[in-house]
Amino acid sequence: MKRSLLTSLACGLLLSLPAWAQHEGHHSGSTVNSMMKVMEANMTRMRAIKPTGDADHDFASIMKMHHQGAVDMVNAYTPQAKNAEMKTMARRMNTMQKKEIQDFTAFLSGHKPQSSTAQFGRKSMQMMHKGDSHAMSGNPDQDFVAMMSEHHQMGIDMANAFLKEAKTEKMRGMAQSIIREQTKEIKDMQDWQAKNKG
Repeated sequence: MKRSLLTSLACGLLLSLPAWAQHEGHHSGSTVNSMMKVMEANMTRMRAIKPTGDADHDFASIMKMHHQGAVDMVNAYTPQAKNAEMKTMARRMNTMQKKEIQDFTAFLSGHKPQSSTAQFGRKSMQMMHKGDSHAMSGNPDQDFVAMMSEHHQMGIDMANAFLKEAKTEKMRGMAQSIIREQTKEIKDMQDWQAKNKG
């Protein structure tokens, strides 16, 4: 039986957690603990979503939950942020993610799932877990950048996979926006990281 989009992504995130946890065990900082708990809770909620087989509906469902994970991660990070620039950047991400959560919610409330023969879910696990996990430094700003960058890349990979079989213009536009905005945010975080290596 072919893997659904939701099942494959949940499996990919489940596989990624032990690597993060292994690194986190060496750095018992409260920020890392908080963000790890957020990732675990987010994965559990995504696993509870029942796939419909409709690519647009399932994309909206999983990305809504994926975005909520980003919001929760920002909320765990900002009280302990040390760098004002990164804290501001994180808050901007929070605003964007919350707006898109509202858009996904509106779409889901008015979209009746349709039967589909979408195939892209089979390979989503590999795409979502293709990046290497990062060792935790114990610095809340650097660790947030590492974890959020990987989280964003998962979203970009999912959006690219979805676009191959998108049916509705609304979700196609949402996927394109995710790719555009989160690619920029990853670049912004990388630029910040390059200036703050010390």
